[in-house]
Amino acid sequence: MRHVAKIEFFYDQAPETMKSLGTSYAMTSVGIGNFLSSFILTTVSHITKEHGHKGWILNNLNASRLDHYFAFLAILSSLNFIFYLVVTKFYQYKAEVSDSMEVLRGELEVSKNKVTNHVDLQQ
Repeated sequence: MRHVAKIEFFYDQAPETMKSLGTSYAMTSVGIGNFLSSFILTTVSHITKEHGHKGWILNNLNASRLDHYFAFLAILSSLNFIFYLVVTKFYQYKAEVSDSMEVLRGELEVSKNKVTNHVDLQQ
C-alpha cells in the first residue's frame, strides 16, 4: 500500500511535464530499497562473523542472533524517522492553486448569477 502512496506523491508533486518521470522515480526507489536491504543484511552478516565470532545471521535461524539484527534495524529506522522529520519541516507542498482558483471563480460566478436572477424575479 505504501508504494501506491509513493507513486501518487511523486505524480502529484512533479511538474506537469515530468509526471511519468516522477512515477519512474517512485519505482526506482523501490528497487534501490531492495538492493540496500540485501546489502545491509550481507554487510551485517560479514561484520559480525569477523574475529572468530559466531555471527548474528547463520544458516540455522534457531542459532542466529536475530534479536541483535532486528535491534540494529530498529535503530536504523529511528534514525530514518528523525531524518524524515527534518525533511518534512522544510518541505513545501505543491498545491494546485491555479486550477482550484479557476474552479472557485466559476462557482462564484454561478452563484452570483443565481442570486441576480432570483432578485430580478422577485422584483
